[in-house]
Order: sequence, then structure tokens, then C-alpha cells
Amino acid sequence: MKSLRAGISFFSTIRAGGEFEDLTRNLYVMPAIGAILGAIVGIAGYPLSLYGLGFLIVVVYLGVEGINHVDGLSDFFDAYFAPESRKLKALKDLNTGTGGTVAVALYIILLTLFFTRIDPARVVPALVLSQSLAKQGMLHLMLSSRPLWEGMVSEFVRHARRRDYASYAITLTITLLIGMEFLQQTALSLAAYLLTLLAMKVYADRRFGGINGDVVGATNCLIFLAVIGVWACSP
Repeated sequence: MKSLRAGISFFSTIRAGGEFEDLTRNLYVMPAIGAILGAIVGIAGYPLSLYGLGFLIVVVYLGVEGINHVDGLSDFFDAYFAPESRKLKALKDLNTGTGGTVAVALYIILLTLFFTRIDPARVVPALVLSQSLAKQGMLHLMLSSRPLWEGMVSEFVRHARRRDYASYAITLTITLLIGMEFLQQTALSLAAYLLTLLAMKVYADRRFGGINGDVVGATNCLIFLAVIGVWACSP
């Protein structure tokens, strides 16, 4: 329970208590934390979805999760569009460039369109699954890639253990429960998750030589966007 409270406090704007060490010693709970945060956003966003107020659901999402991951998305795309010789420098740069600004703008626009289009009956399960998979993707990178330098991610990697792969049991349970009612959307969500995670891991390992907080945060955002897109666009 302490690890869940610590994770909610760390990955959102909600102050639930717990210590940072409670989370780092139990990283396998990250998908459950994502599911909890997704449920909170989904429950708050459901009445908004009834009136097609997609942008306000995005506001709720950012209000709950904060902007740390979106900041990572911005920095990642600054590095993505930088010349090969300057990618790592761009990843370290605290200033936001054109690539990052455009990426964040597109992220907000696409989320707004998806949340406007999504069936209100799917809002809660879509957010629970997308947030669970997004946090699983973050954890997978931290379990399978090396940190580029000392920072928050290196602290997570230092404490990661093989038992944290048990997180996939939590993710699978959440996926199966949602899939009992929404089989097609769930199957497509898993495909979107795997493709996005693979693309991010391969790119980060080949172009950067590892991961940092920006890569992990961007992975969270892109998996979240891809899965929500699946739920918004599937019949």
C-alpha cells in the first residue's frame, strides 16, 4: 500500500503520502498506479465526454498527471529533430525548441480530437488501460535499457530487480478484465503498445545509447496517445 501511495504521489499531482524509496523498492506496482490514475481521470472525464468536451478531458488529464511527462515529450522531439552530432546535447538542453513545441501542440490537439470522438461508455476503460500500459512501457525501458547519466531514471534503474517483471502480471490482469467487455479495442491497444514501445526502445538505444527521464516521459505520452487513439477510432 505504501508503494502505491508513493507512486501516486510521484507520478501525479495528487499527494497521497509514501516515500520515494517505497516506490523504488517495488517498481512492479507501476501499472497498477497507472490504472488508478486512469480511473480517476476517466471518472472525472466521463460527464465531460457526454457533451463532447474533449479539450476539458485533456485539461483534467494534465491536472491529474502533471506536465513532467509532456516536458519529456518536448525534450525528446527537440533531440529527435536535431542533427546526429547534437542529439545528446539537445536532450540535455533545458530550453524548448521548435521540434518540441510542435510535438506538444500536436499531442494536445490529437488527444482533444480523440477524447471528443470517443464513446462515453469507453472513456473509463480506455483511460485505465492506456495509463496502465503507459506506465508498463516506462518500467520496461528502465528494466531493459541503460541510463545515459545520473538522474531520476538512473535511480530507478539502480533499484530495478528481476521481480519487477512481475508488473506484466498486473498489466495482463487489467488487460484481460477490460478485454472481457472490449475485446477488439483491447487487442488493438496491446498492438499499439508493443509497436510504440519497440520503436522508442530501438531509437533510444541506437541514437542516444540509452535512456533518460525525457525518453521515459515521452514513451509514457506516446503509448497513452496511441492507445487512446485506438479506442477513439475503432468501431
